[in-house]
Amino acid sequence: MGIMNLNLRRYYNQPIRYESLSQHVRAITEQWAKDNLYCPHCGRGLKQYKAGTPIYDFYCTHPNGSLVVLPIENFQLKSSQKYPFINKILGGDYKTTVASLKSHTHPSLILLGYERKRWKVENVDLVHKLSITLSCIEPRKKLSKTAVRHGWQGCNIVLDKIPAISFIEVVKDSNIIDKCTVMRRWKHLTNILSGNLAERGWLADMIKCIENLPGTFSLIDVYAYETKLASLHPKNKHVKDKIRQQLQKLRDRGVIKFIGNGEYKKIV
Repeated sequence: MGIMNLNLRRYYNQPIRYESLSQHVRAITEQWAKDNLYCPHCGRGLKQYKAGTPIYDFYCTHPNGSLVVLPIENFQLKSSQKYPFINKILGGDYKTTVASLKSHTHPSLILLGYERKRWKVENVDLVHKLSITLSCIEPRKKLSKTAVRHGWQGCNIVLDKIPAISFIEVVKDSNIIDKCTVMRRWKHLTNILSGNLAERGWLADMIKCIENLPGTFSLIDVYAYETKLASLHPKNKHVKDKIRQQLQKLRDRGVIKFIGNGEYKKIV
């Protein structure tokens, strides 16, 4: 993999033609991603799954010669002319998506924004899989009895319920972000959001709340989100206690700093 090339036009005249423009665009952007993107964990080029593989588009096995066996890193590509992306993007089967979150097999997202007149990649964001939790998965209505797949239920991924720090820029306004910067941010986010699904859900939801607060804030400011957090985690009956616990975790993980007298300061 050489220097990233943002030009998509070279993929336009592929030998395989598609019935719809959307199918053709998908083939073009997938080929671009395969040739230009890299795993943010180890820096190696991504490998592409066979066409038709559910949920996953790309993967990396981290062949770095280490004695530590690392899990496969999976990615799903979403591309659009509209950037930033609309608030909701289509997910897959709702039950399968929830199961993938619980089993830690849900892919990270590649959000690719392109300009079609020039066939150029303008923006690419990576959304870390650890930040995709139950709070941002929205079930859709089941298909009606008249539908071929009646009873099937899909879902949406609601992007504005994901913390802003989870969107790691790879290309910003046609400018390529330094690879080391991308990998450093990915590693830092991995450390921040490590844990099981329930733990990650609380951490991500707390970060999302804190992102709405000023640079320096108080415990009382965070308590203002008690009702919202209770609705996201209805099984927890001691939300204020949980808020204080999560603030300690976020302090230990380098997201905030405790400055005394119930006051905190953002670091990330």
